[in-house]
Amino acid sequence: MKHKLIYKNGLLYTSIKMIHEGKCVNIDDVIIDTGAFHTIITTDFLDELGAKFSNDDKLIEASGYGGASSYAVRKRIDSISCNSSSLKDFKIDFGEIDPNERVNGLLGLDFLREAKIILDLDELVMYTQ
Repeated sequence: MKHKLIYKNGLLYTSIKMIHEGKCVNIDDVIIDTGAFHTIITTDFLDELGAKFSNDDKLIEASGYGGASSYAVRKRIDSISCNSSSLKDFKIDFGEIDPNERVNGLLGLDFLREAKIILDLDELVMYTQ
């Protein structure tokens, strides 16, 4: 099934859903970022999930475009889905992305590749075969 992407400000946006320990949160304004090695979501949604820190969580240093670096928590969540593509036991980074809070997350190559996402940039849709 093809999922229509939103094109604004020169970027592709979508929505995702995360489920962890019985709690579900829907997140809009997530950029599809093929240049991001790992998916990262703002920490606000970690709070919304009510996710507690565990011994498996890792503090990581993330570097962005231009060499800027920041810290994030890498945490395993029960599932993440985008349209009909869903992955279970997936590790997501939670940290600051946009200090102006216009972006809620970056859907990175880790999700796109593991979910076998195909991006059709002509039609502005994503799907799996």
